[in-house]
Amino acid sequence: VVSDDEPCKDDSHGCASSSLTPRNVDGEKKESNQPSCVSFSISKNSGRVSIHLAETGEPLCVNFDIDHVVEDTTSEYFLEQKVKRLSKKTHQLNGKSFTPPVNFHNTAVKQVVDSIDMQVLKESGTFSSLTSIGDELKQFVASYISLREIEKKRLKEWGQPVTSYSIRRVLSTIIAPNATIGCNDRYGGGAKERAVQNKKNNNATQRDKAVLNGTACAWCGSELSHASLADGVDSTYCSHKCAEEGRLRRGGVYASSRIRAQVFELEGGVCRKCGIDAHALYLRISALQPAERLNALCNANWNLPKSGPALERILQNPKEGDFWQADHVVAVAEGGGDCGLENLQTLCTPCHKSETEKLRARLRVSGSFKTDGHSQTNFSQVKNSQMDIRSAFFSQTCSGTSVKKRRRRTAD
Repeated sequence: VVSDDEPCKDDSHGCASSSLTPRNVDGEKKESNQPSCVSFSISKNSGRVSIHLAETGEPLCVNFDIDHVVEDTTSEYFLEQKVKRLSKKTHQLNGKSFTPPVNFHNTAVKQVVDSIDMQVLKESGTFSSLTSIGDELKQFVASYISLREIEKKRLKEWGQPVTSYSIRRVLSTIIAPNATIGCNDRYGGGAKERAVQNKKNNNATQRDKAVLNGTACAWCGSELSHASLADGVDSTYCSHKCAEEGRLRRGGVYASSRIRAQVFELEGGVCRKCGIDAHALYLRISALQPAERLNALCNANWNLPKSGPALERILQNPKEGDFWQADHVVAVAEGGGDCGLENLQTLCTPCHKSETEKLRARLRVSGSFKTDGHSQTNFSQVKNSQMDIRSAFFSQTCSGTSVKKRRRRTAD
């Protein structure tokens, strides 16, 4: 990483500002009426950023690592964020969510800008100045760093160049069509679940029979390749995409473990709300002696369980499930069921409990369940051996003498 202790004296090479907070990334360039000069794409293999002409998408044969253009102080902030839960006061500024500025190596940015063939830019007709190119580079990096991991993954898979001010608009077109909002069932099932149901109803098709015989994909129902059907090969899905979707949305005994594994692969156990690396905290707590664990949890601003047995369990025999959860961004009870990774996020256990209490309050206010023993909306109680999520909340609130016991467990 190129270091730069002094500010760049020549601001004509994209070094007008050394720090930037992600803003104006809603698809409109608010700072200027000038069109974007360059666009950027990210390699899904190396993660390097390539620069293109914004108008034609023509590559300019220049690429760089994001780590090479940001300062160490930026990394240090996110590292501090990962080892300690941020308090509400630290995480918000004037009542609004606070996004830390991204500090840049001005010399490294200048080197990237100088590597571009200026003649090609001038011939494109959109070139204004080197400063504007440097600003576009910084805005893109700042915006990209602020994205969720699933958004970064989808942007890489898309593979097309985007301008620094159109990332959010592009993501809305990539992710929104694939999102399933409006379903209150946790799992919707795939081709195999539909085939099983059709067989019970005595109307199974040839495709259903192929799925049940293991010669077709369990998610989409397409025929498996000859390689997948070879002796000694046990294939369930026809592609990596079907495997990802099927493990998330088909349900089954190991569904929760599969969902956690895929969310962990993307986000690494880092809470999206308070920023703590809950997986690293779990590993650290597990390595300590029981007598040392309490102080370590307090130093991490961890919300300890309120009941004695729960506190004793996390101190004597901590499990990873005690530290982070795979949470639905749009709750299942509010229509976020049968979803892909776009609607899943990592939350540490204290943040997850806080969000669950907020969800219960919203359901009470919206009248999704009543206290007279009858649900306001007629949802199916069982589908694919899963209780409707609203019924689960309903049973917790309207179970008579068991309410107090349930609430004490929730407070843990």
